[in-house]
Amino acid sequence: MRLTGRINSSLLADLLVAGLHLSTLLFLIKNYSLLDIKVHNQLLGEYLAAGSFPIPPGYYFLIFLVDLVIRVKYAFVASSAIVLTFFQWWKYRLVFSSIQQEGLSLKTPAVFLLAFSFLFLGPIYLPLIDGRFWYLGKFTQTIWHNSTLICVFPFCILLVWKTFDWFRSGKLKDLGLMFLLGFIIILIKPSFLFCYIPALPLFIFIRDRELSKGLIQSLALVSALFAMLMVEKYLIFTWDPVLDSLYTPEEKSQVVVDPLRIWLHLSQEPIFDFVSSFPLLIGFLILRRKKAFESPLFGFSLLLLFFAVLVYLLFAETGFREFHANFYWQIPIALFLCHLSILQSVVKQFLVEGKKMKGRYILIFSLYIIQAASGIGYWLRIFTGSTLS
Repeated sequence: MRLTGRINSSLLADLLVAGLHLSTLLFLIKNYSLLDIKVHNQLLGEYLAAGSFPIPPGYYFLIFLVDLVIRVKYAFVASSAIVLTFFQWWKYRLVFSSIQQEGLSLKTPAVFLLAFSFLFLGPIYLPLIDGRFWYLGKFTQTIWHNSTLICVFPFCILLVWKTFDWFRSGKLKDLGLMFLLGFIIILIKPSFLFCYIPALPLFIFIRDRELSKGLIQSLALVSALFAMLMVEKYLIFTWDPVLDSLYTPEEKSQVVVDPLRIWLHLSQEPIFDFVSSFPLLIGFLILRRKKAFESPLFGFSLLLLFFAVLVYLLFAETGFREFHANFYWQIPIALFLCHLSILQSVVKQFLVEGKKMKGRYILIFSLYIIQAASGIGYWLRIFTGSTLS
């Protein structure tokens, strides 16, 4: 009976998460004309008419296949909603399982509450300062509207988990699976590799302090991934023949070094936007200091976040993509991993110390609750028509 009850409660939780995301996605698709999801659907239609797929093709090919089986009135609407709901649910399951593994004696309802609230974690919003800009200019782990990011998210989480499997085992099999996951990421949305490629060998060098076997293997891996990124860059910016029919040569995009241009264009209050995006991280570092780095996942994810933000602040695009902020999308994933490592570390230490609500736990849990509440507020704001600001 207890096993049946656990299965039923787990199924109900899964249905709740999937239903919430599906209903949100359908509302977005119905009510937002400039939504990334709809733009990507339209782009796929234009490329199919020309006899090809957009680059990278992974997400587009997937919704194309699902659309062959399920279509309701308009092309790719039902398939994109179904595919994105699945990947949002999968992300939730990955969070749930990671907390469950680290949560020691936590019961399933508590794990669900943490995993479910974690999905909403966002920057702190103060209406008197932010005004109507709750999203632009800030750094957040929770994105509701970008289809390719939603699709690639679970694979990036798995890549980091498999990286730590390789740290422990040193097996070439794990290294090969890391390459495979990296390849899948390139086929969907390569952004996360912008921070993963420099962070991996640097993290190993800091750990080993020598030219170790692991460092050499990591350099081989990231060199292969970087080479594939360069091929994809060529295909996107130079080779793609469909762009010739859609844009003039002056409108085509190129990657340029232009520090702070995009962020300062989007941010109304840069200092507040930056600080209000990382309160949980800042609080954790202040309270734990060197002990924060006892968690290897936190150390690695913080390094990922550093490079993720650095890439966004340094690079930009010209042409029609100029203000699309395409060098932003690695930040939500790196910040997500950073927050997850903090949650795991704090909950584990809290349980080890006998659930005694000390001052540092009150502060960390308070920041977590405030950020989760801000994220829920942002989600509710979607239904007022203001999600993209």
